[in-house]
Amino acid sequence: MQSYRLLLLPFFILAVSFTILYPNFADRTLKLVVREDVYSLSEAEQKTLVSSLFDRWEKDYGKSSGWTIEPKGTLPPKENPFFTVNGRFITSAKINQISQENQTLVNEAKNKLEPTWIENMIRGGKSLSIKLGLDLQGGMRVVLKGDFEDYTSKLRDLYAKEITELNLTLNNPVAKPEEKEKAKNRLTEIEASFDLSPMRKIVELEKAKMIIDNRLTTQNLTEPQVRIQKEQDAIEVSLPGVSNSAAILEILQNTETVEYRLEEPNPFLFKNQIAENERRMMDLGQREKTDIYLFQELVKNKAGKKAQDEFLAGLEKKYNIPKEYKVYAMWARGNSAKSTLLPRSFVVLERKIALSGNDMTNAQPSYNSNSYGWMVSFTLTPNGAEKFFDLTSENRGRNLAIVWGDKVISNPVINDPIAGGRAEISGSFSEQEAIRLANVISEGALPIPLSVLEMRFIGPTLGIESIEVGVKAVAIGFFLVMVYMIFYYRLGGFIADLSLLVNIIILAALLTLMDFTLTLPGIAGIILTAGMAVDANVIIYERIREEIEEGRALSVAVTRGFENAFWTIMDANVTTLIAGILMIRLGNGPIKGFAITLCWGIVTTLFTSLFLSRLFMELSVNRMGIHHLNLRPFFFGKKEVKNV
Repeated sequence: MQSYRLLLLPFFILAVSFTILYPNFADRTLKLVVREDVYSLSEAEQKTLVSSLFDRWEKDYGKSSGWTIEPKGTLPPKENPFFTVNGRFITSAKINQISQENQTLVNEAKNKLEPTWIENMIRGGKSLSIKLGLDLQGGMRVVLKGDFEDYTSKLRDLYAKEITELNLTLNNPVAKPEEKEKAKNRLTEIEASFDLSPMRKIVELEKAKMIIDNRLTTQNLTEPQVRIQKEQDAIEVSLPGVSNSAAILEILQNTETVEYRLEEPNPFLFKNQIAENERRMMDLGQREKTDIYLFQELVKNKAGKKAQDEFLAGLEKKYNIPKEYKVYAMWARGNSAKSTLLPRSFVVLERKIALSGNDMTNAQPSYNSNSYGWMVSFTLTPNGAEKFFDLTSENRGRNLAIVWGDKVISNPVINDPIAGGRAEISGSFSEQEAIRLANVISEGALPIPLSVLEMRFIGPTLGIESIEVGVKAVAIGFFLVMVYMIFYYRLGGFIADLSLLVNIIILAALLTLMDFTLTLPGIAGIILTAGMAVDANVIIYERIREEIEEGRALSVAVTRGFENAFWTIMDANVTTLIAGILMIRLGNGPIKGFAITLCWGIVTTLFTSLFLSRLFMELSVNRMGIHHLNLRPFFFGKKEVKNV
């Protein structure tokens, strides 16, 4: 009865594996969300957009997939603004294709593939589908160029305060010679940091690459690949099968920082000058000519950062703002908490940064029940806590603006010195904005601004036909191996084939649970795993046959065959496992993908070959009444031993 009880373990493992793999074969539901502005278009324009979608649906999306879409041929009602797609094998690459080819109709950022009950139960709604690499399913490729001019400008702002203090020391007639020498050396050191040599650019690009890697890791993406292009001072990002390219692109480019800057001292001469001009234009009924209205229009029309910076720089010239100050926009919402966050007024801040994001860490978003809004609390580094205390002690009564990216989100008055190393930022935050701000503080901002040099969507790098041929070759190869094993080892071959199938199922479930990305090298690792599994069974059966031909009882021959083959199989697999682990640790990209499938394949092979095959064989001999076992092919004639 012990053998029968042991059967519970492989059946349990198989049940868990099939459960994990279920979402790959289940009927799925995809919601394609319609853009809000589509409903404000004329009926003719709406009909054109819908016709375009369904023309493509008939020719491509639904032609061979067997998917259904509702409502068909018409725009969904505004209260439920989405098309519902049902079917099997709805991949992220296909979702991305539909989104990109229907950008004026479909809101890519809100498209959602509904999780199955298995995904809700095991992963809290996260995907359990097998992920395919760029070479198997295509995806998005983005090249981001570093803006080193803007980086140098930010660097000068960061050191502005220290440079001013050092120059005061140099020009101070009562300063000691050693103090002046120290100040001079420090100035030389700072000026050298503004000189961006090719090597220095590579260092900054490496920092940006590391931050992008960290950001993409949290997005549950399929094996993104991030590489530096030295010749172009750029970073190349390859994203297999992305289904929300707009949101991912925003994450990649996000160079927002969090800074504290002091506002110009009371009586706010320059700020009031701008505000007075705004009031004068309003009194003349020329609101559309006010600076704040023009700036809001830039924002609403999604003008880039460069256009907004040029507008603010123009204001500095228009109002003769001194070089030590800089004009910023104060952003806030309207009367409603759900209204759009827009620039509402201008403020004039010191160009030098009083406290940078490098002085902050461990940020957490939280809901403030007193103000009915979201805020972000954070911890200051030891150096940051000291600077913050000095800053708030020396500037009582002045406004200390909190700048998020290029937006002033809060401008509180310093009433008392702040000590303790903890602080908080409150503003007109939504929950998502608070989370994003906390992430910027915790993860760190990109050291250099990145602009899109090139973005394109690509098909599988191997070509669809090559992939189909490869899949067919793998299937035929597995089939031939299984037929050969049955032909050569008969019942033993059937048991080996059964163990091989269980091996592949368990391995696929393991890789899915690990969020592994399957690429062509990964498939090669799976094929090698199958070969090693069959090889292990060949060693075992040859040992059993030797025992049988020496005249031992069948049950004894099976037991001794597995025992004698055990260490041979273990030695061969462990040495391969060591090589695989080294490839994982030292390799990257295709090498790492191959090594991961190989290593986990070795683990599953040892389980199925040494435990499962033995269990099936002993059950066959001891419990199912098998009285003879022939482990020779048909054309060698029969050599059998009766079970004693």
